Amino acid sequence: MMEEFRQKWPAIKTRKRIEIHVNSLSIEEMKRISMDKFLQRENAQISRIFATKDPNVDIIYVSPFQMTPDVLGYYTKILEIGDIESGSKRVHFMTPENIEKFPNHFSLTQILLYSPKTLQRIKSMIKGKQAYIVPGSVSQDDVKLSIRLAIPIFSGEPQKQHLYSTKSGAKKIFQ
Repeated sequence: MMEEFRQKWPAIKTRKRIEIHVNSLSIEEMKRISMDKFLQRENAQISRIFATKDPNVDIIYVSPFQMTPDVLGYYTKILEIGDIESGSKRVHFMTPENIEKFPNHFSLTQILLYSPKTLQRIKSMIKGKQAYIVPGSVSQDDVKLSIRLAIPIFSGEPQKQHLYSTKSGAKKIFQ
């Protein structure tokens, strides 16, 4: 599925598509447990909704917590000010229904995998359309999500991405 996605990307990026943004910090559990403001960090890529500046892109943004109506209104207003055509209709915010049932250190992707209603809602929105997942820190959980939704991930292989996102891995690139 991923190889086909890579090969077809030049054509895909010129057509209507849905990006599912799941900015999950799928890192080691001990790091997640000790991390300050873990949920806020998982929500740090909310600016990805502005990819809707491209009229071919619709966004499903999966949030690690329920956003208040004021916050949603704020982002809707920014989309309007940014002159994004039908922005409020093309950006869909979702929070996994089981978000409160799991410890705070669980990654967003882990919780999404255990939230069947949210998964079903995403499936119904992408049915018959070109869609792909735009992850945060890619892990095997993101691969499982990709398989569950039967769509590709807009990313490299998890093992390689993890290696090259480290300081020592980055050094290997430039040597």
